[in-house]
Amino acid sequence: MTYFIYIYGGIQISNEPIISTYNKGNLHFAVAVKDKKIIKTILPKSSKKKAINDISDEYLSFKISNKYQNFAEDVCNAYFGNSISFKDKFDYSSVNNEFQKEVLQEVAEIPYGETKTYKQIAEAIDSKAYRAVGTAIGKNPLPIIIPCHRVIKSDLSIGGFFGGTEMKKEILENEGVCIVNGKIQR
Repeated sequence: MTYFIYIYGGIQISNEPIISTYNKGNLHFAVAVKDKKIIKTILPKSSKKKAINDISDEYLSFKISNKYQNFAEDVCNAYFGNSISFKDKFDYSSVNNEFQKEVLQEVAEIPYGETKTYKQIAEAIDSKAYRAVGTAIGKNPLPIIIPCHRVIKSDLSIGGFFGGTEMKKEILENEGVCIVNGKIQR
């Protein structure tokens, strides 16, 4: 894998993200980190190469390093149901839309093992744009860290997920959420 380092006047300018990976079994997790904060995560992939390709697709340059492997391991542990605090470990720098940022900040407040509906998220930010909330959540650059998997439909069905409904169900069940016949049991 190739990465680039910018050189200006003989001084190295290293502003590209550092990508670190971690695997558990056949699942590979990756994080992109800049200024010691996670700026992007991905849902697990079947190989390290796929994880790196998926997380790096929007960067012109990046470094691959084990420096932040502990962050990728934290994402893995959260995926498998451990309550991990990511407070102060990530930022919203890759979110350019204020509405999306507001939605994601609200989603980030959903407690471990709990769910909220798209409607509840919209109402919490004083909006009636429930579908727009779904669209904003679907563009989450920090899945698992910003727990978009905890947002469900008003009828308590799981709803969509860019990793697929089976993955969403697995993550929720890993957190202890009871799902019967595709519906959350409260």
